[in-house]
Amino acid sequence: MIYRNLELYNVWELLEGDGLAILPPEADRVLAPDDWVLRPENAEGLWLCRIPDVVRRKLNGMAQVNAIQGAGAEARFILPEAGSVTLRLKIATSSVVEVYQGCFQTGWQIIGPEGTDVTVTLPANIAELERVTAERGLPFDARLTRVMLPWRPAVRFLDVRGECTPPRLGQTPSLRYVAYGSSITHGNFGGRPTGGYAMRAAQLLGADLVNLGFGGGAHLEPDIAEHIAARDDWDVASLEMGINISGIGLEEFTRRVDRFVDIVAAAAARRKGLLCIDVFTCRDDLGERKWAPGYRRAVRRKVASLASPRVVHAAGDRLLTSPAGLTADLVHPSPVGMEEIARNLVRRLARLLGSRN
Repeated sequence: MIYRNLELYNVWELLEGDGLAILPPEADRVLAPDDWVLRPENAEGLWLCRIPDVVRRKLNGMAQVNAIQGAGAEARFILPEAGSVTLRLKIATSSVVEVYQGCFQTGWQIIGPEGTDVTVTLPANIAELERVTAERGLPFDARLTRVMLPWRPAVRFLDVRGECTPPRLGQTPSLRYVAYGSSITHGNFGGRPTGGYAMRAAQLLGADLVNLGFGGGAHLEPDIAEHIAARDDWDVASLEMGINISGIGLEEFTRRVDRFVDIVAAAAARRKGLLCIDVFTCRDDLGERKWAPGYRRAVRRKVASLASPRVVHAAGDRLLTSPAGLTADLVHPSPVGMEEIARNLVRRLARLLGSRN
Protein backbone atom coordinates (compact mmCIF):
# COMPACT_ATOMS: atom_id res chain seq x y z
CA MET A 1 0.00 0.00 0.00
CA ILE A 2 1.10 3.61 -0.63
CA TYR A 3 1.19 5.88 2.40
CA ARG A 4 2.60 9.41 2.35
CA ASN A 5 4.72 8.89 -0.79
CA LEU A 6 6.26 5.61 0.31
CA GLU A 7 5.16 2.03 -0.11
CA LEU A 8 4.48 -0.04 2.98
CA TYR A 9 5.18 -3.41 1.42
CA ASN A 10 3.57 -6.58 2.81
CA VAL A 11 1.16 -4.29 4.66
CA TRP A 12 -2.48 -4.57 3.66
CA GLU A 13 -4.06 -2.10 6.04
CA LEU A 14 -3.16 0.53 8.66
CA LEU A 15 -5.00 0.33 11.99
CA GLU A 16 -5.54 3.06 14.56
CA GLY A 17 -6.08 2.95 18.31
CA ASP A 18 -4.54 1.10 21.22
CA GLY A 19 -4.26 -2.66 21.44
CA LEU A 20 -7.59 -2.98 23.24
CA ALA A 21 -9.30 -1.52 20.18
CA ILE A 22 -7.75 -3.84 17.63
CA LEU A 23 -7.20 -7.12 19.46
CA PRO A 24 -9.76 -9.84 20.20
CA PRO A 25 -11.43 -10.15 23.62
CA GLU A 26 -9.30 -13.21 24.32
CA ALA A 27 -6.07 -11.24 23.82
CA ASP A 28 -5.48 -11.33 27.56
CA ARG A 29 -5.02 -15.09 27.19
CA VAL A 30 -2.50 -14.60 24.39
CA LEU A 31 -0.64 -11.64 25.88
CA ALA A 32 0.38 -10.78 29.42
CA PRO A 33 -2.13 -8.36 31.04
CA ASP A 34 0.51 -5.62 31.19
CA ASP A 35 1.78 -6.20 27.67
CA TRP A 36 2.94 -3.04 25.90
CA VAL A 37 0.48 -3.61 23.07
CA LEU A 38 -2.49 -3.41 25.45
CA ARG A 39 -1.52 -0.17 27.19
CA PRO A 40 -3.87 2.74 26.39
CA GLU A 41 -0.96 5.18 26.02
CA ASN A 42 0.19 3.25 22.97
CA ALA A 43 -2.62 4.56 20.79
CA GLU A 44 0.00 6.80 19.15
CA GLY A 45 0.84 5.94 15.58
CA LEU A 46 -0.42 3.26 13.22
CA TRP A 47 -0.39 -0.52 13.41
CA LEU A 48 0.79 -2.30 10.26
CA CYS A 49 -1.59 -5.16 9.46
CA ARG A 50 -0.42 -7.74 6.93
CA ILE A 51 -3.90 -8.93 5.95
CA PRO A 52 -7.30 -7.25 5.65
CA ASP A 53 -8.61 -6.48 9.12
CA VAL A 54 -11.94 -8.08 8.29
CA VAL A 55 -10.07 -11.36 7.65
CA ARG A 56 -7.78 -10.96 10.66
CA ARG A 57 -10.73 -10.67 13.04
CA LYS A 58 -12.10 -14.04 11.89
CA LEU A 59 -8.89 -15.90 12.79
CA ASN A 60 -7.71 -17.40 16.06
CA GLY A 61 -6.34 -15.10 18.77
CA MET A 62 -2.67 -15.78 18.07
CA ALA A 63 -3.08 -15.01 14.38
CA GLN A 64 -4.98 -11.81 15.21
CA VAL A 65 -2.16 -10.64 17.47
CA ASN A 66 0.67 -11.65 15.16
CA ALA A 67 -0.87 -10.33 11.95
CA ILE A 68 0.05 -6.84 13.18
CA GLN A 69 3.71 -7.81 13.52
CA GLY A 70 5.93 -6.77 10.64
CA ALA A 71 7.30 -10.06 9.35
CA GLY A 72 8.40 -9.35 5.78
CA ALA A 73 7.14 -5.77 5.98
CA GLU A 74 9.22 -3.00 4.41
CA ALA A 75 9.04 0.76 3.89
CA ARG A 76 10.08 1.31 0.26
CA PHE A 77 10.79 4.61 -1.46
CA ILE A 78 13.03 6.51 -3.84
CA LEU A 79 15.43 8.94 -2.19
CA PRO A 80 16.37 12.32 -3.66
CA GLU A 81 19.91 12.81 -4.96
CA ALA A 82 20.63 15.04 -1.99
CA GLY A 83 18.91 15.10 1.36
CA SER A 84 17.44 12.37 3.50
CA VAL A 85 14.24 10.64 4.57
CA THR A 86 13.49 9.90 8.22
CA LEU A 87 11.05 7.30 9.49
CA ARG A 88 9.95 7.55 13.10
CA LEU A 89 9.06 4.20 14.64
CA LYS A 90 8.43 2.77 18.08
CA ILE A 91 8.34 -0.78 19.34
CA ALA A 92 7.72 -2.50 22.68
CA THR A 93 11.24 -3.83 23.17
CA SER A 94 14.43 -2.95 21.37
CA SER A 95 14.68 -4.56 17.97
CA VAL A 96 16.56 -4.08 14.73
CA VAL A 97 15.68 -2.68 11.31
CA GLU A 98 17.87 -3.33 8.28
CA VAL A 99 18.32 -0.83 5.46
CA TYR A 100 18.94 -1.88 1.85
CA GLN A 101 19.51 -0.16 -1.45
CA GLY A 102 18.04 -2.70 -3.82
CA CYS A 103 19.80 -5.98 -3.03
CA PHE A 104 22.61 -4.35 -1.06
CA GLN A 105 22.48 -3.88 2.70
CA THR A 106 23.66 -0.40 3.67
CA GLY A 107 23.13 -0.52 7.42
CA TRP A 108 21.02 -1.45 10.39
CA GLN A 109 19.66 0.35 13.44
CA ILE A 110 18.14 -0.45 16.82
CA ILE A 111 14.68 0.98 17.49
CA GLY A 112 12.93 1.11 20.86
CA PRO A 113 9.80 1.97 22.86
CA GLU A 114 10.34 5.73 23.10
CA GLY A 115 10.22 6.37 19.37
CA THR A 116 13.31 6.18 17.18
CA ASP A 117 14.32 8.08 14.04
CA VAL A 118 15.68 5.98 11.20
CA THR A 119 17.36 8.39 8.77
CA VAL A 120 18.40 7.21 5.32
CA THR A 121 20.52 8.87 2.62
CA LEU A 122 21.86 7.55 -0.65
CA PRO A 123 25.25 5.84 -0.31
CA ALA A 124 28.18 7.62 -1.94
CA ASN A 125 28.72 4.70 -4.35
CA ILE A 126 25.13 4.54 -5.64
CA ALA A 127 26.33 4.71 -9.26
CA GLU A 128 28.50 1.63 -8.71
CA LEU A 129 25.60 -0.23 -7.10
CA GLU A 130 23.46 0.64 -10.12
CA ARG A 131 26.14 -0.65 -12.48
CA VAL A 132 26.54 -3.96 -10.63
CA THR A 133 22.76 -4.40 -10.45
CA ALA A 134 22.43 -3.88 -14.20
CA GLU A 135 25.40 -6.05 -15.15
CA ARG A 136 24.37 -8.97 -12.93
CA GLY A 137 20.63 -8.70 -13.50
CA LEU A 138 19.85 -8.34 -9.80
CA PRO A 139 16.14 -8.39 -8.95
CA PHE A 140 15.84 -5.09 -7.02
CA ASP A 141 16.73 -1.70 -8.51
CA ALA A 142 19.64 -0.18 -6.60
CA ARG A 143 17.75 3.13 -6.42
CA LEU A 144 15.02 1.51 -4.34
CA THR A 145 15.49 2.13 -0.62
CA ARG A 146 14.12 -0.66 1.56
CA VAL A 147 13.76 -0.31 5.33
CA MET A 148 13.15 -3.85 6.56
CA LEU A 149 10.99 -3.84 9.68
CA PRO A 150 11.35 -6.23 12.63
CA TRP A 151 9.46 -9.50 12.44
CA ARG A 152 8.52 -9.04 16.11
CA PRO A 153 7.12 -7.30 18.12
CA ALA A 154 4.57 -5.02 16.51
CA VAL A 155 5.96 -1.74 15.16
CA ARG A 156 4.05 1.54 15.50
CA PHE A 157 4.56 3.81 12.50
CA LEU A 158 4.69 7.38 13.80
CA ASP A 159 5.90 9.68 11.02
CA VAL A 160 7.89 10.13 7.82
CA ARG A 161 9.88 13.28 7.08
CA GLY A 162 11.70 14.30 3.92
CA GLU A 163 11.00 14.22 0.21
CA CYS A 164 10.62 10.80 -1.37
CA THR A 165 8.58 9.09 -4.06
CA PRO A 166 7.04 5.61 -4.19
CA PRO A 167 8.71 2.76 -6.09
CA ARG A 168 8.31 2.74 -9.84
CA LEU A 169 7.13 -0.13 -11.99
CA GLY A 170 9.98 -2.55 -12.71
CA GLN A 171 12.08 -1.75 -9.64
CA THR A 172 11.09 -4.95 -7.82
CA PRO A 173 11.23 -8.61 -8.86
CA SER A 174 8.58 -9.83 -11.26
CA LEU A 175 8.36 -13.11 -9.32
CA ARG A 176 6.26 -13.04 -6.13
CA TYR A 177 6.40 -15.74 -3.45
CA VAL A 178 3.85 -16.01 -0.63
CA ALA A 179 4.67 -18.07 2.47
CA TYR A 180 2.00 -19.13 4.98
CA GLY A 181 2.81 -20.83 8.25
CA SER A 182 3.65 -20.78 11.93
CA SER A 183 6.21 -18.82 13.95
CA ILE A 184 8.87 -20.63 11.92
CA THR A 185 7.58 -18.97 8.76
CA HIS A 186 6.98 -15.77 10.74
CA GLY A 187 10.73 -15.68 11.47
CA ASN A 188 11.05 -16.69 15.12
CA PHE A 189 14.73 -17.03 16.12
CA GLY A 190 15.81 -15.83 12.70
CA GLY A 191 17.13 -12.74 14.51
CA ARG A 192 17.29 -9.98 11.94
CA PRO A 193 14.37 -9.12 9.63
CA THR A 194 16.01 -10.96 6.74
CA GLY A 195 17.04 -13.99 8.82
CA GLY A 196 13.97 -16.20 8.50
CA TYR A 197 13.80 -19.03 5.99
CA ALA A 198 11.01 -17.40 3.96
CA MET A 199 12.98 -14.20 3.35
CA ARG A 200 16.19 -16.08 2.67
CA ALA A 201 14.38 -18.33 0.19
CA ALA A 202 12.97 -15.27 -1.57
CA GLN A 203 16.43 -13.69 -1.75
CA LEU A 204 17.98 -16.85 -3.18
CA LEU A 205 15.12 -17.26 -5.64
CA GLY A 206 15.21 -13.62 -6.76
CA ALA A 207 11.60 -13.18 -5.67
CA ASP A 208 9.62 -10.65 -3.68
CA LEU A 209 8.25 -12.17 -0.46
CA VAL A 210 4.74 -11.89 0.92
CA ASN A 211 5.14 -13.26 4.45
CA LEU A 212 1.92 -14.62 5.95
CA GLY A 213 3.48 -16.42 8.89
CA PHE A 214 1.54 -16.05 12.15
CA GLY A 215 3.40 -17.25 15.23
CA GLY A 216 1.22 -19.77 17.05
CA GLY A 217 -1.64 -18.99 14.69
CA ALA A 218 -1.29 -21.24 11.63
CA HIS A 219 -4.55 -23.08 12.33
CA LEU A 220 -5.53 -23.61 8.69
CA GLU A 221 -8.77 -21.62 8.80
CA PRO A 222 -10.64 -21.36 5.48
CA ASP A 223 -10.79 -17.56 5.85
CA ILE A 224 -7.04 -17.12 5.44
CA ALA A 225 -6.94 -19.78 2.70
CA GLU A 226 -9.59 -17.86 0.77
CA HIS A 227 -7.63 -14.64 1.25
CA ILE A 228 -4.46 -16.22 -0.14
CA ALA A 229 -6.39 -17.70 -3.07
CA ALA A 230 -8.03 -14.36 -3.89
CA ARG A 231 -4.80 -12.32 -3.87
CA ASP A 232 -3.43 -11.40 -7.28
CA ASP A 233 0.11 -10.61 -6.10
CA TRP A 234 1.77 -14.03 -6.02
CA ASP A 235 3.11 -16.56 -8.50
CA VAL A 236 4.21 -19.37 -6.21
CA ALA A 237 3.24 -20.20 -2.64
CA SER A 238 4.29 -22.45 0.20
CA LEU A 239 2.04 -23.64 3.02
CA GLU A 240 3.71 -24.79 6.26
CA MET A 241 1.19 -26.97 8.10
CA GLY A 242 1.09 -28.82 11.39
CA ILE A 243 3.19 -27.55 14.28
CA ASN A 244 0.64 -25.05 15.67
CA ILE A 245 -2.19 -27.58 15.81
CA SER A 246 -0.35 -30.70 16.91
CA GLY A 247 -2.90 -31.31 19.65
CA ILE A 248 -6.08 -31.45 17.57
CA GLY A 249 -5.69 -35.06 16.51
CA LEU A 250 -5.01 -36.66 13.16
CA GLU A 251 -8.62 -36.82 11.99
CA GLU A 252 -9.29 -33.12 12.52
CA PHE A 253 -5.87 -32.17 11.13
CA THR A 254 -6.56 -34.18 7.97
CA ARG A 255 -9.94 -32.47 7.57
CA ARG A 256 -8.35 -29.02 7.88
CA VAL A 257 -5.51 -29.84 5.48
CA ASP A 258 -7.93 -31.19 2.88
CA ARG A 259 -10.06 -28.05 2.95
CA PHE A 260 -7.15 -25.59 3.19
CA VAL A 261 -5.12 -27.11 0.37
CA ASP A 262 -8.17 -27.44 -1.90
CA ILE A 263 -8.89 -23.71 -1.59
CA VAL A 264 -5.34 -22.54 -2.31
CA ALA A 265 -4.66 -25.21 -4.93
CA ALA A 266 -7.57 -23.92 -7.00
CA ALA A 267 -5.76 -20.59 -7.23
CA ALA A 268 -2.41 -22.28 -7.88
CA ALA A 269 -3.87 -23.82 -11.02
CA ARG A 270 -3.89 -20.30 -12.48
CA ARG A 271 -0.34 -19.56 -11.31
CA LYS A 272 3.07 -21.21 -11.26
CA GLY A 273 2.53 -23.53 -8.34
CA LEU A 274 2.02 -24.46 -4.71
CA LEU A 275 4.41 -26.23 -2.31
CA CYS A 276 2.78 -27.99 0.66
CA ILE A 277 5.21 -28.38 3.57
CA ASP A 278 4.50 -30.73 6.44
CA VAL A 279 6.13 -30.63 9.90
CA PHE A 280 9.74 -29.53 10.11
CA THR A 281 12.11 -31.65 12.21
CA CYS A 282 11.14 -31.08 15.84
CA ARG A 283 11.20 -32.67 19.30
CA ASP A 284 8.56 -35.19 18.24
CA ASP A 285 11.23 -36.74 15.99
CA LEU A 286 13.75 -37.02 18.79
CA GLY A 287 11.94 -39.20 21.31
CA GLU A 288 8.95 -41.49 21.20
CA ARG A 289 7.14 -40.32 18.11
CA LYS A 290 3.46 -39.53 18.58
CA TRP A 291 1.83 -37.20 16.08
CA ALA A 292 4.33 -35.94 13.49
CA PRO A 293 4.51 -39.02 11.22
CA GLY A 294 0.74 -39.15 10.87
CA TYR A 295 0.53 -35.43 10.13
CA ARG A 296 3.23 -35.77 7.47
CA ARG A 297 1.36 -38.62 5.81
CA ALA A 298 -1.84 -36.57 5.78
CA VAL A 299 -0.18 -33.73 3.88
CA ARG A 300 1.59 -36.10 1.49
CA ARG A 301 -1.61 -38.03 0.74
CA LYS A 302 -3.60 -34.87 0.16
CA VAL A 303 -1.10 -33.59 -2.38
CA ALA A 304 -0.95 -36.97 -4.10
CA SER A 305 -4.75 -37.06 -4.37
CA LEU A 306 -4.73 -33.85 -6.41
CA ALA A 307 -2.41 -35.35 -9.04
CA SER A 308 -1.44 -31.87 -10.18
CA PRO A 309 2.02 -30.90 -11.42
CA ARG A 310 1.40 -27.44 -9.96
CA VAL A 311 0.87 -28.74 -6.41
CA VAL A 312 3.77 -30.61 -4.85
CA HIS A 313 4.70 -31.91 -1.41
CA ALA A 314 7.84 -31.08 0.59
CA ALA A 315 8.72 -33.14 3.66
CA GLY A 316 9.64 -30.84 6.52
CA ASP A 317 12.23 -33.27 7.87
CA ARG A 318 13.94 -33.22 4.46
CA LEU A 319 14.08 -29.42 4.49
CA LEU A 320 15.52 -29.30 8.02
CA THR A 321 17.53 -32.48 8.24
CA SER A 322 19.43 -32.27 11.54
CA PRO A 323 18.44 -31.42 15.13
CA ALA A 324 21.64 -29.35 15.19
CA GLY A 325 19.62 -26.79 13.22
CA LEU A 326 17.15 -26.35 16.08
CA THR A 327 17.15 -24.02 19.05
CA ALA A 328 16.96 -25.40 22.58
CA ASP A 329 13.16 -25.67 22.52
CA LEU A 330 13.58 -28.33 19.79
CA VAL A 331 10.84 -26.68 17.74
CA HIS A 332 12.17 -23.46 16.25
CA PRO A 333 15.11 -23.51 13.83
CA SER A 334 18.20 -21.52 14.70
CA PRO A 335 19.69 -19.18 12.07
CA VAL A 336 21.68 -22.20 10.84
CA GLY A 337 18.48 -24.21 10.52
CA MET A 338 16.69 -21.35 8.81
CA GLU A 339 19.43 -21.21 6.19
CA GLU A 340 19.26 -24.96 5.58
CA ILE A 341 15.48 -24.80 5.14
CA ALA A 342 15.81 -21.88 2.73
CA ARG A 343 18.38 -23.54 0.51
CA ASN A 344 16.53 -26.86 0.38
CA LEU A 345 13.24 -25.06 -0.19
CA VAL A 346 14.61 -23.01 -3.08
CA ARG A 347 15.65 -26.18 -4.90
CA ARG A 348 12.07 -27.43 -4.73
CA LEU A 349 10.54 -24.08 -5.64
CA ALA A 350 12.91 -23.76 -8.58
CA ARG A 351 11.88 -27.16 -9.90
CA LEU A 352 8.24 -26.14 -9.50
CA LEU A 353 8.93 -22.96 -11.44
CA GLY A 354 10.87 -24.86 -14.10
CA SER A 355 13.97 -22.69 -13.53
CA ARG A 356 17.62 -23.47 -12.80
CA ASN A 357 17.95 -21.52 -9.53
